[in-house]
Amino acid sequence: MKRRVVVAGLAGLLAISTPVGAATEQLSIGSPRGTIDFAIGDSKVFRTSGGFKSWQGKVLVDDLDVSKSSVEVTVATPSITMLDAQQTTMLRDTDFFDVDRHPTMQFRSTKIERTGETTLKVLGDLTLRGITRPMQLEVSVTERRPDAAPGRRYAYFRAEGSIKRSEFGMIKFIDLVGDTVDISIRTDAWR
Repeated sequence: MKRRVVVAGLAGLLAISTPVGAATEQLSIGSPRGTIDFAIGDSKVFRTSGGFKSWQGKVLVDDLDVSKSSVEVTVATPSITMLDAQQTTMLRDTDFFDVDRHPTMQFRSTKIERTGETTLKVLGDLTLRGITRPMQLEVSVTERRPDAAPGRRYAYFRAEGSIKRSEFGMIKFIDLVGDTVDISIRTDAWR
């Protein structure tokens, strides 16, 4: 149920190539042009999903040295949404996201490695409910447009990762629903 960190996968933009000698670039990512979704449930029979409607981030791309690239994402936890209104209300409450006390969650990259021509592994820290834990995202980049004008799509990327909700103090219904939360991020990046 914590995908917002999902949100973290946004580092996929780092695989984007710019012309040799080009300076680093700062790109924007966020809910106006992307989604952060999550699914929880250890079985195919009982699996539930949702997403966050409000989030934003910055990606610093250094193609000459990918290790100097970074990503930072902030998710508004009250923007969590499920198909069922009762589930949405429950996830905003103190047993889960506790949105009154913790209105945001953040992901900050700590290490970025290129794993293929258009893929990256992004390691970082996810802070949720005042608790910080490591998180890893597998990122792929498509539709690269390094010559895109300001405000236009520079690239599109996908990021996948997972977290254990118990590590963030969300233990209610673990026996019924499960502990692992799968996170999926899809977004444009723009100048």
